[in-house]
Amino acid sequence: MMAMSEHERLYTPSEWSKRYKSEELLERFFTFCAEVTDKTRRTVKCKLNVAYGPTKRAKYDIYGTDLPKDAPIFVFIHGGYWQEFSKDVAGFSVPLFVKNKIKVITVGYDLCPNVRIGDIVAEIKAAVTQILKYAADSESKYVCIAGHSAGAHLAACLLHDDDWINRMKQQGYFALLKEIILISGLYNLKPVVDTSHGTALKLTEEEIKAFSVSTLDETKGRRISGLKVVVIVGDCDSPTFVDESRKYAQKIIPIVDNVEYILLEDIDHFNIVEELLNSDYDLAKLILKCLQPDANIH
Repeated sequence: MMAMSEHERLYTPSEWSKRYKSEELLERFFTFCAEVTDKTRRTVKCKLNVAYGPTKRAKYDIYGTDLPKDAPIFVFIHGGYWQEFSKDVAGFSVPLFVKNKIKVITVGYDLCPNVRIGDIVAEIKAAVTQILKYAADSESKYVCIAGHSAGAHLAACLLHDDDWINRMKQQGYFALLKEIILISGLYNLKPVVDTSHGTALKLTEEEIKAFSVSTLDETKGRRISGLKVVVIVGDCDSPTFVDESRKYAQKIIPIVDNVEYILLEDIDHFNIVEELLNSDYDLAKLILKCLQPDANIH
């Protein structure tokens, strides 16, 4: 077997964990995700496969449907290098928040190579638009969106579409969105081309330029106010993912009024979301504080 190049290794987060070797880590993560989601679907009142677009994967799941109509809403966008994983194994984002009277919506989307990366970005905007309308119709006052890995990139794309933001403002939805949390994301697509992950993406120069959010030319005078953006990564993630997170946080400071960068100690690319089951975990506390600012956390 050929040795992995250093560039490939930097774009393979499972290579950097201190807990397990790469293959075992991935196997444990996928098993964990499947088991938690299966249990969650059996024990939490939910509505699965709500369509927001015409394709089979353009659906989301709503957990906590028996909570008060106006309950706060936490939206989770899964990762998987835009080409694997699904909402059907993203249930780890559910139990703690539903227990604290927060509805959770896990978003599915089409995957490369079946679609282009721009199609996925458009799907996420359509999903979030529908979710914000659902929040408004339910008289919910707080919505928080989090994306993990490729999902963090997809959530970040919302910040760079003025037309979409203005449309949300005109419809009175944008004010409901209190926080976007970008977890262990990749924000520059160009270096991904030269990795095994780039094969399915088939990125063109135009796509790299349009969707590399960390290298976009921002128009002067753009301001996004009333929204907090948290860029968070673990110190046991790939050095590239840590570096990209730090650079992206710096990139958006001129356009977003409230930006926070957090480096979590002894956390890797996978347990950064696995730990969302734990009420003492810093990221979980951050989300709870955003969505239930006056509540006692359980």
